[in-house]
Amino acid sequence: MRRYWKFLASLLLSILVVLLAGPFLIPVAPLQGTKPVAELADPDSQFIDVNGISIHYKERGAGEPTFLLLHGFGASWFTWREVMAPLAVHGRIIAYDRPAFGLTERQLPGEWSGINPYSPEAQVQLAV
Repeated sequence: MRRYWKFLASLLLSILVVLLAGPFLIPVAPLQGTKPVAELADPDSQFIDVNGISIHYKERGAGEPTFLLLHGFGASWFTWREVMAPLAVHGRIIAYDRPAFGLTERQLPGEWSGINPYSPEAQVQLAV
């Protein structure tokens, strides 16, 4: 009887592993009918290349000090749209889309050279 339960547990564990890991092993075809970033950008959108990644950002105000607004996970510069104008009376405001969010370029593992663009170190370098 004990052998039966071990077999059943092994079988269930194997099925769970296949269900969880299987989707990562199946290649995904490129999406059809998507629009290029340039068509999605607003007229005041700006782009800059930083460490080989095209970064989308928006800027308001001028002078010193400069405020850099960083969005949280799963967000974009859009998080700051309501506060950028009021803050702009105090200086230059920059809000950007972090890599893989908003209109900033996404890079898959193996596409980048050097530091991983999603690492904490790369996020600090990008902000600087």
